[in-house]
Amino acid sequence: MAVCWTIDLGTSNTTICTNRDGSVRTVNLPDIARTEPVTGTPLIPSVVCLLDAQGEQVLIGQKAIAYNWDGQASGFAYGFKRYLGTESQRPLAHFGNVTITARDAAFYFLRELFKAMENHAGEPIADLTIAVPCGSYETYRAELLSIVRRWRKPAAWWREVWQQLMTLVRRQRFSAKGLTFRTVDEPVASALGYGVNLERDVTLIAFDFGAGSLEVAAVRMEGGKVLETGRAEVLAKQSLRVGGDDVDKWVLQKFVPEPLRALPTYRVLLKWEAERVKIAASSGQTATFTFRGRDFGTLDYHGLTGLLAERGFYQSVQETMERLMVELDEKHGLRERDIDEVLLEGGSTLLPEIRNLLADMFGREKIREWLPFESVARGACLFAMGVPVEDIIYHDYALRVAGEGNEERVEYELLIPRGTRYPTPNEFVVRYYAPARDGQTAVNLFICEVGGVAGRPVQWEVRGDGRKMFTPKTEGEHAFCICLNEGDEAIPLDPPGQGKGARLRVSFRIDADRWLRMTVHDLVRKVDLKVDEPVVRLR
Repeated sequence: MAVCWTIDLGTSNTTICTNRDGSVRTVNLPDIARTEPVTGTPLIPSVVCLLDAQGEQVLIGQKAIAYNWDGQASGFAYGFKRYLGTESQRPLAHFGNVTITARDAAFYFLRELFKAMENHAGEPIADLTIAVPCGSYETYRAELLSIVRRWRKPAAWWREVWQQLMTLVRRQRFSAKGLTFRTVDEPVASALGYGVNLERDVTLIAFDFGAGSLEVAAVRMEGGKVLETGRAEVLAKQSLRVGGDDVDKWVLQKFVPEPLRALPTYRVLLKWEAERVKIAASSGQTATFTFRGRDFGTLDYHGLTGLLAERGFYQSVQETMERLMVELDEKHGLRERDIDEVLLEGGSTLLPEIRNLLADMFGREKIREWLPFESVARGACLFAMGVPVEDIIYHDYALRVAGEGNEERVEYELLIPRGTRYPTPNEFVVRYYAPARDGQTAVNLFICEVGGVAGRPVQWEVRGDGRKMFTPKTEGEHAFCICLNEGDEAIPLDPPGQGKGARLRVSFRIDADRWLRMTVHDLVRKVDLKVDEPVVRLR
């Protein structure tokens, strides 16, 4: 069996697994990892520190933290995962006149991590899987693909980045120079990681709560040995862009005056102190927030619970779980009593009252938390080894069109609703399109990924002709609609369009690899312009 390497790339910490010895095991890279005191899991802090402006000498993980012991090191960056898919050019640090963006930090971190993994193995990585948040946009996967290709082909990566983003972004696998690269949703991997020894059919909720986000998925697992006969079927997914980093920020705001928080010199040290106080209070201790010899106040379990409640933290988590259960009820007729296990993954599951909130919904006897830092990486390894997963599409996908009676206004016509199971039948969706004006010589079919607005799915308006439409009213709502194929060539109209009658018949289907495939038929010439052509890969 080929050796599979898997990475759970976290906002705060990263975990690695492999199947080198025939079974899945967590990998310890002692030079850059630390040992989690409760579980003993080797965790690699997701931080980087540049030692030169060219990025040739870079420290990551525990080495970077040790080097930056006083919080004053130039080129020290963290939290890049949170911005990689949506704000990859966001500045996170500076080294002299060089700005380190979220994309830069992610590349340096993964490049050095890959080196450490290969040094540990004594051979090149041939099979790599990285777990990704289920609520992330396809651009997140595109960034990871670009990083992997840049690492694998350092001399030529820049010539291929644009093509990669436009044509490989939706691919399930990418291979180059003997490397196979995959991704799998984090909560799906978590369910697989917990389900290794299950001997009966169960319906699980994977509750993955890290520093940057909450990812939850309901998964049905078939009994028996998962690797040989098991099957993971994803029933529903939800996500929330809140995590442990936000709690650190709230702790800082509670104790530290704004002028001190605003000083870049103390940014890193203040965050570390806030994180220390948060962890101590979560474990039931009373912690004093101390900085430069001054005590700013104390925080205990009840104080942290009150702070989280005040910030609407519990309400947001509760609403996310309720949306998941509504989706399960509407699509599968499942209620809380039908859930067999609730699997906890990620450091933020240790925050006060999180387990109690879930226990109130599902029953305390269903809560499982014996692999809180390992299940995602372990499950990703099982996925790479061949455990089959039947998945659903997480976001809505729509065609971007001009508004009725106002071509300057942008609207979105729903094509693929969230929750669609794939592969779909042929001609799953059929649409007819007329030219917007006489003499039009080409038509663009722009496919957009439509995420949730403020954590909630878009509310589609049903028009008189049965189409479901969404018209963004604010810049924030526009930002949740991301076009995935703006680089595609327009579909030619020859002869040019005339009149208001339908000119193109377009059918869509989703194949087994999540590709949205399109067939375009010219009703005037009575010929197919495209036949089952892959357009974008859905999430």
